[in-house]
Amino acid sequence: MIDGLNRNRRRSINIVVFMVVFLLIISGPLHAAASGWDAAFSNIEQLHDRFTALESAITTDKQQITALRKQNNDRLQEINRKVQLIDKVLVERLKSEAEQAKRKYAPMLAEYAELGRKAAEARKRKDSKSALLFDLKRNRIKASALAAKQEIKAKKEALAAAKKQANAKAKAVKAELLPVQAFKKQITVENAKIAELNKSKQEANKRYKTAVKQGDAVSAAAELKGMVEALNRVQVSQRKILEWEGNIAKALRSAEAKIPV
Repeated sequence: MIDGLNRNRRRSINIVVFMVVFLLIISGPLHAAASGWDAAFSNIEQLHDRFTALESAITTDKQQITALRKQNNDRLQEINRKVQLIDKVLVERLKSEAEQAKRKYAPMLAEYAELGRKAAEARKRKDSKSALLFDLKRNRIKASALAAKQEIKAKKEALAAAKKQANAKAKAVKAELLPVQAFKKQITVENAKIAELNKSKQEANKRYKTAVKQGDAVSAAAELKGMVEALNRVQVSQRKILEWEGNIAKALRSAEAKIPV
């Protein structure tokens, strides 16, 4: 009878031990899952604060970039307009004077040339009398014709010199603008990077919202972390762009200083 009691007691103990071990086995993953969820939930609060701060900073930077870019574009347009006007009044006046002189003396110079041609033809024909008469008429206006040619030549040279000087002044201004295009190319490349980062962030945001609806703190934290990393990179790119727009502004100031008053 005693042996029977001992057997029952041992059987009861084994059952209890089995139940304890079983409970420990199934409670381990549950405890780990609960611990991971709690850690992710706690991390989301910090990530969300960082996300909000980054969005605010990026918005401020974007406003500054937009304002500076508009200012730079307006100034560049005005500089290009002024470059076209460098010595324009002088060049137009000299051009007009040269054309007027050419028209003024055209009949006389045409007559002078025609008399010379006729005199040459008369000599070929051995017609000395006609050649003499043509020479007399030609020599009568020779001084005036030569003076007219000299005046026209001088006006053309003055026009050419004015154009050359205007081109040199314009070239000096444009030389200061050379870095502008290089900076604009860099900005274009960086804007493309920002566009890709924003696209990646939008996709992560969809997954983040889905995880929140499902109560999946671990996935939500992972997606929010990805968005924060994307915004960090956007901020870095925007700071570069802001710096380049500042460099463009400096180049524009240098170009403006080269424009003749």
